[in-house]
Amino acid sequence: MIKENDLPDGWKDSKLGEVSEFINGRAFKPSEWEDEGKIIIRIQDLTGSNKNPNYTTQDYDYKYLVKKGDLLISWSATLDAFIWNREDGWLNQHIFKVNENTQIIDKKFLFYLVRNKIDLLKKQTHGSTMKHITKKNFDSIKIPLPPLQTQKKIAAILEKSERLKEWRKEADELTDEFLKSTFLEMFGDPVTNPINWDVKSLKDFGKVQTGNTPPRKNPKNYGAYIEWIKSDNINTPNTYLTTSEEMLSKNGAKVGRIVPKESILVTCIAGSLSCIGNVAIADREVAFNQQINAITPNENVNKLFLYHLILNTKNYIQNYSTQSMKGMISKSVFESIPFIFPPIHLQQKFASFAKKVEQMREHQSQSRQHINDLFNVLMQKAFKGELM
Repeated sequence: MIKENDLPDGWKDSKLGEVSEFINGRAFKPSEWEDEGKIIIRIQDLTGSNKNPNYTTQDYDYKYLVKKGDLLISWSATLDAFIWNREDGWLNQHIFKVNENTQIIDKKFLFYLVRNKIDLLKKQTHGSTMKHITKKNFDSIKIPLPPLQTQKKIAAILEKSERLKEWRKEADELTDEFLKSTFLEMFGDPVTNPINWDVKSLKDFGKVQTGNTPPRKNPKNYGAYIEWIKSDNINTPNTYLTTSEEMLSKNGAKVGRIVPKESILVTCIAGSLSCIGNVAIADREVAFNQQINAITPNENVNKLFLYHLILNTKNYIQNYSTQSMKGMISKSVFESIPFIFPPIHLQQKFASFAKKVEQMREHQSQSRQHINDLFNVLMQKAFKGELM
């Protein structure tokens, strides 16, 4: 922590609880949920991961009302700061609404300051099932506090820098859309098949295998010989598998299921239906678990074409799921799903284009990392007084 005598002139040490009031949300009961009214703001609504928000038409204490532009801080499970940018809503528990003292602290400065303290916040969390930080510990976190005008200047610099990250993200999304539109232009909608391509079952595209879990009662099955891929290593829209943390030994590889490089891995069992149909390419030989089906393409099937075919038919694939809360597609059902089967020369033509886009994506990824690194350095300098 920065010592007071290390701070620039005019700066002072303070605490979060001294610069703002942090109001905890209300614990709403399911009986209060409705299909209309004001949104009940939960952590999922802050992170954008909630596709089915809850609403209520009831009125509550005004202190729980959140308006557009309010600063919110999630203190449980996901630790982060957010500027609310949607319609008015009621604040659920596990989130603080910030009533900043505008005489001594700027809202945007506080927003970036809290984000800069995330690692410190994580070290002070409690609980086994859901990590959280107590209000007392949160209020006591020390912060450097420059004069108000300096805060505003720092916040403006950081906001401009963060805008670069947003532009990079938008450019990445446009690249993905461009590739998808090219696929649709060449092959039409792969589900309705307006061009009347030949249609074949997935098993005609290549060898389909379901992964497995080598018996854990024998610890010799696990080691450092070959990666053992799980569904969290299939992160659509990332084209290739991420690196698995768990690996099999040579002994485990003998009883595991292994596929060669250039196989296509698809999540077919998941805790959420939305994860069914996630797809990635193996750019190395891997073992994989029973939540995944893998297709090793035949010679007359291009791997990049097959990857994008599955990527662009995710909802269609989900229709073959059991539709349970978890979702599941068995191997027999999976390999029987019909897909369009264009001639190999058109598959390869698309793959050649997709490969160029992948190279562009790699450059974009490096650019994104560079921007993130620069922003993080800027954040550190900002709160040490080295920007102004």
